[in-house]
Amino acid sequence: MLREKLDIAPGTVAVMGKWEPHMGPEQCMLEVQARAAAAAALVEALSAEEGADPYLLSAEGHLRRQPKPGCVMVAEFLIGLGIPPQQIRCWPAANHTMIELRALDQMRRRLGASGLLLVTSNYHAPRVRYILGRTRSIEGARVVSCTSDLVDAALQILPDPRRRQLAETIERGTRRGADLLPAMLTEGLAFLGGFIPGLEEWLADHLRGAVDAERTEMFQPS
Repeated sequence: MLREKLDIAPGTVAVMGKWEPHMGPEQCMLEVQARAAAAAALVEALSAEEGADPYLLSAEGHLRRQPKPGCVMVAEFLIGLGIPPQQIRCWPAANHTMIELRALDQMRRRLGASGLLLVTSNYHAPRVRYILGRTRSIEGARVVSCTSDLVDAALQILPDPRRRQLAETIERGTRRGADLLPAMLTEGLAFLGGFIPGLEEWLADHLRGAVDAERTEMFQPS
């Protein structure tokens, strides 16, 4: 059973945002699509096993040089994959990982759901796990990489055409080998920034663009 492998009962599955102004938008979108496809596989597999339909969440704000809020782009892609809009919630509240995790946890609480499953890329997952480990206020959360065995197990539960569609999307947006080097450099800088109070927020505001979470709200996409 997939839920037994997860060790939590996820009432929400979150697609973590990916937008870097210094990167090409095409690469960012491929990675976001991979995360969304992996999240869709997990949600559909859980639904097939137990008949439950977890909410799909995203919380990236409208960042510099981004055509629209990252959470809206995630929602549009999920809808394009066939996820019902009423199952999706957006909140354009975050411009870096720590704020994003807090926003996603707030969304889960407002929805009255138990368990938060965070889906991200292979290189990003270790830092998300580290942040969760030092953020004791967020409970009942687990991080899953798009390339993890859990996603593979979810894909195996789905019908063959759907499995191929989602697996191909995940593969297109997954970096390996030398393609990982720029992402690992960015992750390393973000990791170091987290040790200096205020530095991560300053870097995010100046490199990605500031986001005022208090001026935005959680909403269901149309």
